[in-house]
Amino acid sequence: MKEIGAGDGESFFHLAVTGQLHSAYFPMGPDGGNLFCRYDVIAGPDWELISGMRSGITQSASGSGDYRRVVFNMPLEFTLKSTNPHGWPQIVFSLYGNNFWNVETNRGYARVHCPLSGSKRVMQAPLFVPKFSNVWSAAMSWITGVNPEMRDPKTLADGSKHKALASESYGELIVELQAISRGCSKMSLDWGQSYD
Repeated sequence: MKEIGAGDGESFFHLAVTGQLHSAYFPMGPDGGNLFCRYDVIAGPDWELISGMRSGITQSASGSGDYRRVVFNMPLEFTLKSTNPHGWPQIVFSLYGNNFWNVETNRGYARVHCPLSGSKRVMQAPLFVPKFSNVWSAAMSWITGVNPEMRDPKTLADGSKHKALASESYGELIVELQAISRGCSKMSLDWGQSYD
């Protein structure tokens, strides 16, 4: 039986990522209810998804017990292969919920890089909400309870494309991830625990 990543002519490595989007935390409680989160796995042009889902959506959830925390427990699992580590995979999260008018609106964006080593990492990714650039739009946003949304949240994975984005931070997403890589030693790559 041929082993994944084995072969004379192959020049790529695999990265298997597992974990979960655990919860969202808001210091003074979420502004609204029925929150849900969309995630997108973003990687450079040399990366190819070979198993799992590139994007997904959690169930709707609301705070219970501790009103400041909304628990999702959404599993994340995917495997990618690449010829080089450039464009290391990231996960971009888009959080949505209903406002006091019961209209669905953006509640924040966050992003995390996939870990390098095989140990489990618990990451606290700050949530930020884009702000309107003029006073009139900001006033209308405050009256209607509708926050501005990004046309394509995936651009957050590229730091050069969102430098001038005005935003404010409120809350954080708690994400637990672990990764295992294979085929790295054949490519002279070493960044921790690599199982070959």
